[in-house]
Amino acid sequence: MINKVLETVRRHQLFEAGDRIIVALSGGSDSVALLLVLKELTKSLSLHVSAAHVNHLLRGEESDEDERFVCDLCQEIGIPIEVQRVDTRREVRSSGENLQSCARRLRYDFFGQLALSPKHKVTTGHTLNDQVETFLMRLVRGAGSTGLSGISTLVRSSNLNTGSQTGTTMIVRPLLEVSRVDILAYLKENKQDYREDRSNRDLSYDRNWVRHELLPLLQNKLNPAIVETLHRSSQLFKEIDDYLVLHGRKAFEQCLVQQEGEIRIQIEELETFPSIIQKQVLRQGVMSTKGDLRGITFKHIAAVAELCTSGSGREVHLPGGLRVQREFEELRFTQESFSSAFWYQLSVPGKVRIKEAEKSIMVRKVDKVEDKGIFVRWETDSLIVRNRRPGDEYRTSSRSGSKKLKELLQSKRISKSRRDKLLILEGNNQIMWVEGFPPHPDHRISSDDSVAIEIVVQSDTIDHVG
Repeated sequence: MINKVLETVRRHQLFEAGDRIIVALSGGSDSVALLLVLKELTKSLSLHVSAAHVNHLLRGEESDEDERFVCDLCQEIGIPIEVQRVDTRREVRSSGENLQSCARRLRYDFFGQLALSPKHKVTTGHTLNDQVETFLMRLVRGAGSTGLSGISTLVRSSNLNTGSQTGTTMIVRPLLEVSRVDILAYLKENKQDYREDRSNRDLSYDRNWVRHELLPLLQNKLNPAIVETLHRSSQLFKEIDDYLVLHGRKAFEQCLVQQEGEIRIQIEELETFPSIIQKQVLRQGVMSTKGDLRGITFKHIAAVAELCTSGSGREVHLPGGLRVQREFEELRFTQESFSSAFWYQLSVPGKVRIKEAEKSIMVRKVDKVEDKGIFVRWETDSLIVRNRRPGDEYRTSSRSGSKKLKELLQSKRISKSRRDKLLILEGNNQIMWVEGFPPHPDHRISSDDSVAIEIVVQSDTIDHVG
């Protein structure tokens, strides 16, 4: 196993002599193995290794036992460790995030605070199995080549609350090409104990279901070497994505027209490229204007591409307040100007706090629809909550056509100051529900639906106006 890790480190140039390595140490098998491996490689790679642990205070005495275990382990092998205790449930209540997302953010904020210079690198115990599980989950959910490329061995994160000089933290995953079987064998050979988190067996979490149910089924029924096979597939998609990104950037430069600081793309030039490169050009246009691709899906890019065959004046609105307009023979990418714009991702089940509107929205799956409450059809586990955008249309009745949302709000005599705080629930790039109105007819519950999504808004801006 040491040789496998060393090969990964050298092939991907993960470390340099003198690097100060912070091991994200949970106490589980993967992170414990990572710590021991890096301890063995300290001299040969000229590294300075330390550890960091976050006690999320979620499992009572078990969480405290995890903390004691990692501290004792580090003392035994002579590795310094920093520990942070944080009331994660309180943070969830104040932020409105789901528990897993909040816990992850708190961990990485802490790691970032410890990474004080560019020579610091945070290492995590992600394994080959984690890579394959991620690949499967993204495949089922409809990811493109970028998503199917899987987890990267090395990534520079600018989303951490760091005090570093660069404002970014390097995240390194040295075990990404090592299977969990090899890790457990390595720990057994070294007679090293580790901690097991009971929540890792909870099949209500998608990843746990994939790990404990789906992958074993595929191994038994279709391919005993499914982990290695899917890993090769993810590496192939990585090569494809690298190629597309490279050529997409070159094509973007050819199509680009910069006017008064705006990003504009010449449609005639864009259409000289294959459609797959066209999509890369449009993604680059979004990236250059918005700053990232967070929340941008294949459907969003497809909607922008449709503008090339529409008439001048048509536009689409994307997550993050991005607007793309067709102006004669150009696509114009601009950021929405109004300051009250908000956009949040919302998982099912989940809850998110909308600070701009001073309210929270919670969604959950239900088997039984009650007389009171707001329910929509279950179509996706990934939703978007936002406020209105220019050009939004909505339909309140199956007997009437779509109308401009602005006109519907005016007809209900809802003041403009209240309109921008109304919540809009979007799924699969379609508006499913607007706060204060019935669900869109296309997304209402029918007798054939066995599962629905219940929507609960706390501190509503307006009453239900049916």
